[in-house]
Amino acid sequence: MAEAITRTCSTQYDQSVLKALESKYLDTDHNEDYIKTAGIQIMHNLTSIKAGGITLPQCLALNYCHISKAGDAGRLHELCRRVRELDIAENDLKDWNEVVNIINQIPHLEFLNLSSNPLNCKMDLHPRPTTQFTSLKRLALNNTKVPWETTYDLLDIMPGVEELHLSLNDYRNIPSTPNNKTYPQLHMLQFNENHISQWEQLCPLGRAFPQLTSLILIGNKICGKITPEVTANFPKLCCLNLTNTCMQSWEELETLNNFPALVDVRLQGIPFCENMQEKERRQLCIARLGNVTRLNGSQVKDTEREDAERAFIRYYMDSATKPERYDELIKKYGHLDRLAVVDLRPPNNVKITLQFEEKSEVMFISVKQTIKEFKRRVAKFACVPSTKLRLFYGDQDINMPGCESWQELLYHTRMVYTLQVKDGDRFMLVRR
Repeated sequence: MAEAITRTCSTQYDQSVLKALESKYLDTDHNEDYIKTAGIQIMHNLTSIKAGGITLPQCLALNYCHISKAGDAGRLHELCRRVRELDIAENDLKDWNEVVNIINQIPHLEFLNLSSNPLNCKMDLHPRPTTQFTSLKRLALNNTKVPWETTYDLLDIMPGVEELHLSLNDYRNIPSTPNNKTYPQLHMLQFNENHISQWEQLCPLGRAFPQLTSLILIGNKICGKITPEVTANFPKLCCLNLTNTCMQSWEELETLNNFPALVDVRLQGIPFCENMQEKERRQLCIARLGNVTRLNGSQVKDTEREDAERAFIRYYMDSATKPERYDELIKKYGHLDRLAVVDLRPPNNVKITLQFEEKSEVMFISVKQTIKEFKRRVAKFACVPSTKLRLFYGDQDINMPGCESWQELLYHTRMVYTLQVKDGDRFMLVRR
């Protein structure tokens, strides 16, 4: 696939979106309607909306096409008038004016992926857009190193953006917005693999995006306790992803309870509890996070929460130092008894009564032997060769007084424990 992409684009090192579209989507045979994508011909029924006109797919992907500019505006607008998603990641866009030119020609654009374009410059638009791009709902700027000032400028001209991706941008500090402006339309922020290590560094995000409901922080080395001053900036946050972060203790984890609306948490790859068994780790997380209804993608049902909270009480009941959550759960459930240790394994030795003619003897026998081995040993009690004896088993539960019921043991390779022998059962030897 990589070779095919290289062959498609190797001769066009500085091309426009229009040229990439024509090369990838409009290189068609006159006898067939198909789209040529990365060197692979995919059959596709093209719909004509005017005489000789063509409608491109609503979702366009133009990765690795060396795009650096928009191209002819009229032609681009004609081709893309129904496009809703445009993925132009991994290209050579350096100028925000060209980005704006592209968006200008796609009137119904809802998703734009600019990831891995070298857009690490400030936005200085000439001329400044006279209209806002209200249709755009999702914007991906991962690995662009886009300055924060430019990010805020983009949100000013894209007032409909609800989902923003800013991963892999080497952010260490987050400046406040100019004049403390807010963007209440933004609900989801993906902020993976940056250089955030303290919760306080995220406060400007909360102030800029007061309606933020989902925050994804995968791979940030963040740790420390979350104070109420921090969580006051995130009043609507209900989904938080802390996978592969650096939380260092259960006490730090408990401070997630300070987020007033948090109900959905991902906590995979947390170093301090990675060596625990999965069930134990999940139970302790659920018990400590009293408001969470979804953990690591799985719903926390009422029965699971009760089991986890009861297990938490028993986990810490013998500890000299108990977490604060312990006292809260004691008020809820009271003091619990320890779980009885029940060994369900069958005993290795049982006490039976062995009978031969007029004599009998109580003895212990091992159940981990075959019938043949057992018969050879008890034959010594009868002083008769085992080959001249028949062996019967009497279960005490079915041998009621006055009712004899015996089972002859004929299968010599059978193990004694398969008889489910219990203390008090009887065996009887009879001469052949």
